[in-house]
Amino acid sequence: MSENSIMTLADFNIGEITAETAAAIEIHNSIIGAMRDAAGAMVELCKNLKQMRDSGQYKSLGFEKFEDYTEQACHIKKRQAYNYIQTYERLGDTVLQSNANLGITKLQLLTEVCAVDREDFLEQNDLEGMSVPEIKKLIAESKGFSKQLDLFKAEDERQKQEIERLEEENKSLRERPVEVAVQQPTPEEIDAAVAEKTKALENSYKEKLKKAKESERKKAEKDKQKAIEEARSAAKKDVEAKYKAQIESAEKEKAEALKRAEIAAAKLDKNADKDLVTASLYFGEAQSQLDKFEAAANKIMLEDPDKGAKLKKVAADFLVNYIERLGRQ
Repeated sequence: MSENSIMTLADFNIGEITAETAAAIEIHNSIIGAMRDAAGAMVELCKNLKQMRDSGQYKSLGFEKFEDYTEQACHIKKRQAYNYIQTYERLGDTVLQSNANLGITKLQLLTEVCAVDREDFLEQNDLEGMSVPEIKKLIAESKGFSKQLDLFKAEDERQKQEIERLEEENKSLRERPVEVAVQQPTPEEIDAAVAEKTKALENSYKEKLKKAKESERKKAEKDKQKAIEEARSAAKKDVEAKYKAQIESAEKEKAEALKRAEIAAAKLDKNADKDLVTASLYFGEAQSQLDKFEAAANKIMLEDPDKGAKLKKVAADFLVNYIERLGRQ
């Protein structure tokens, strides 16, 4: 199975088919079916928009312009409608159908790849696993390579013309009458010279093309690794900054709490129990933190009731256990 192909029953690591396994397989098949239906629907959308524009049948529905029809009747912006049509026209039904899972944005980028190179481009790159900016960069690099390839093709054409010239010269030499008693090259010698020159030109072209491809591949790999390292470094800095701020805030609250305890103890009579004052202060802080937790949990409940309920249950179990522990002491 290829990296991006859809898994079948034979691809799953299943020992035996239980009722639970059978239910999971049924859901999986439903998901795959829905994916295929969505992909097919996009292809039909492209095809039908093109047919409506080309036939002009939108006029029979009371619209003067095609873009009026798409925006008012279909709620599809003019630019988006023409993107669908242009993608269908450039890629064709077969390519569009087999790659519909990529989505219209990535498919539209694919139209920028030369039709001759498009099949290789799809096979060599995991477009489904790449982001749109990554694909744009890859296509830009591909265009640069195509320009270099065009230069090689031009050189190839020049070399072919040189070969033709040599062959014509060979023909002329063969037909030239012997006017003087000077040793002339034989037809076999001329053929051998032409063949040697032709082979040298072909080998030179192949070597240049090989070096250009290898250079582009290494550059693309280096750029990709650099982008990954930069993203990893940025993410690490963000996390470190976030937790550093949280730790500093907690330390600050702790220091302020101790300071308040010292001030409160100083105000009391010298015979007062300082430990009791400190414990009372910590109890007040605990109540404050519990209030903050309750507010945060209620906010989560509004966005995700299940998650909020689980969070409250965990807190409740903790408090019950803590109360029991206090009662045993």
